[in-house]
Amino acid sequence: MQVQKLYFLALFLAHTTLAVNLSLETSNIAFLGDAELGPASDGVSRSGALSMTRDENPLSHGQGLWATPVPFKPSSNTSSSTLPYPFETSFVFSITPRTEPAPGHGLAFIVVPALDNSGAGPAGYLGILNKTNNGDPENHVFAVEFDVYKDKQLGDMNDNHVGVDVNSLTSVVAERAGYWVQIVIGRTKMWRFKEVELSNGERYKAWIEYIDSNVSVTLAPEAVTKPKKPLIVARLDLSEVFLENMYAGFAGAMGREAERHDIWSWNFQNSA
Repeated sequence: MQVQKLYFLALFLAHTTLAVNLSLETSNIAFLGDAELGPASDGVSRSGALSMTRDENPLSHGQGLWATPVPFKPSSNTSSSTLPYPFETSFVFSITPRTEPAPGHGLAFIVVPALDNSGAGPAGYLGILNKTNNGDPENHVFAVEFDVYKDKQLGDMNDNHVGVDVNSLTSVVAERAGYWVQIVIGRTKMWRFKEVELSNGERYKAWIEYIDSNVSVTLAPEAVTKPKKPLIVARLDLSEVFLENMYAGFAGAMGREAERHDIWSWNFQNSA
């Protein structure tokens, strides 16, 4: 395994492992649009976060992608199977408004076919798609969004939700942001939901898993152990969405007011 700057670990083709701990240097991350190594609070040094937006740019949006393509399903030359490889990823993120009221819009973990964000728009399109290509089955885009703005034209449920997106920013499934904790009342174990505010500037950790055409998304504050009950569980066939090789990473966007969208650490792995 080859260690690169930013302490990224290189990817294997058969058993792919990408462990990311963001530092003050960069290597093998493609910065698209306004994505950058984010500034610290002093405005001079760098925070070490992978930032998707820039405060000074209205309608700022960007993508930060692992620059090496990742195998997401078998080659048609070597296998008759079209089933995607199982994968799992976890990351720590924060969304921090710079103006009041909270401006939006949010960030997302993304899997996309190319190192190219020319077809991406700001605001509710989260730096992933735009009004024209939204919903096109040829997009070959999978995303899990952490959305902090209610965009009615995209069918958002509220201004604080997590959604799973396939070729469109209208989520196929979405839940209000939060996590499940197990409590005991008497001798009975019960689940209690704790809502979180994604845009309060605090750090949250997300876990995304895909196996046997099932996707699960789990969310919690950074200091909380991974909850045993996911926030989202859905049946989702991605065999027509994923190409053999794709690019994994993050996207984020704001509207006309300023908001930071930062990734603080990231781990990704899949198995062929």
